[in-house]
Amino acid sequence: MNICFVANFYKTYFFENIAKELEGKGYHIYWVCFDQKMYSYLLSTVDADNVLFLSKSVLDNKQAAISDFKLNELVNGDRFLRHQGEDGYNFLSSIQKPCYNFLLNNKIKFVFGEATHAHEVLIHRLTRRFPELECKYIQPQSVRIPSRRFCFMEDEFQSKLCTTEAGLNSQWKDEVEIIKAVKPRRVAQVDKTVKKELSTTGRIKRLKRFFTQENINLDSPSVVADRLKRTEIAIKEEKNKFEYKFVETDHISILEGKKFVLYTLHMQPEASVDVVGVYYDDQLQNIKNIWRILPDDWYIVIKEHSNAIGNRSKDFFKEFKKIRHSILLNEYSDSHSIIDQSQAIFTVSGTIAYEAALKGKPAFTFADIFFNKLVNCMKISLSTFRGIDNMESLLTEMEADNQNKLDVKEFSDYLFKNSFYGIVDAPLDSEDWTDTNNIIDVAKAFNEFMTKY
Repeated sequence: MNICFVANFYKTYFFENIAKELEGKGYHIYWVCFDQKMYSYLLSTVDADNVLFLSKSVLDNKQAAISDFKLNELVNGDRFLRHQGEDGYNFLSSIQKPCYNFLLNNKIKFVFGEATHAHEVLIHRLTRRFPELECKYIQPQSVRIPSRRFCFMEDEFQSKLCTTEAGLNSQWKDEVEIIKAVKPRRVAQVDKTVKKELSTTGRIKRLKRFFTQENINLDSPSVVADRLKRTEIAIKEEKNKFEYKFVETDHISILEGKKFVLYTLHMQPEASVDVVGVYYDDQLQNIKNIWRILPDDWYIVIKEHSNAIGNRSKDFFKEFKKIRHSILLNEYSDSHSIIDQSQAIFTVSGTIAYEAALKGKPAFTFADIFFNKLVNCMKISLSTFRGIDNMESLLTEMEADNQNKLDVKEFSDYLFKNSFYGIVDAPLDSEDWTDTNNIIDVAKAFNEFMTKY
């Protein structure tokens, strides 16, 4: 079978290790690469004919698009291309025909990659648009809870696991357990990294990288090419981080005796809100819409993402505090304690909704996410808000919605049946990144998936 991986920064090294294991099982490996550094790296072990290289300079002359893939949406949702004007549109138009031909001519059955950058989402949409390719774009994705477990997803929004009636994982009955609301392992790992970045040493290292421009490849679509714009973005982020120190937050004790709903802020820019939660990426507007349906004696509570300090300006929080009965909690407040005290949880696609539902608390997501199959976890939209009388009627709608949902035991069986043991999203500096046993486990899962799906 011919399969392909999409190179994506350091994730390329992880995919390469998986590819080596799969080559030993007889798979023929191909790559799509958008970065000169990664392209040169791959050519040290991979035949050039097996790599499609699509940097910006390779496509100096704009090529015609082969279909309408909603480029406005793709460019706006990409943290880099949104700053590149027409160059971003030209790039996404020009890669379409080369990608189509590469997949078709090499008879590639599966493309494995993420759906973070616009070019990745574009390839995903291309495989769905043209059935003659007989190719599927698949995202290996952590299931978040329980830890050390991942699934394969065939849609860009993480709404549905790839499944078969018999189940993809032949070992699931030996592995299955009742899923419990625990904080995902990766959160603590990333928190550790972020604390380093916020330290004085971390700031000095960022400043050094900014002036030396190390790791900046202007030929890559995942880099803001204009140095002035990069400077502007960097200064804004550092300013936001500095000013957040002066944002007044409340201790969790302020919640005592109050009825409230919680909205936890997403990192942004981030695929979880800009891609998965597209059309609900204005988080302040989301908060205001939730507040509109609350009883007049309820509170709207938000908490900054501990890894997202610098994403939002002081003005964001100033505007939030203008809302009647609004509470901004300290970012390190215990999320499970807040869930336990809340009346409901709202998020775009955050894991907190998953945790809340597992605890039996009403949880609402703006994105259609895979754990919406679980009881007490319901997708909502602007039309939901317009169609209900008040918060009480929304909770009544959830009771009706729950009749078609899986309880925790049923959802646990469903998840283990169609997911695998292994880690596919380890942070670069974590112990999981260098775990050779994990590579073997994940490669076995890839093989079983492709054999059955």
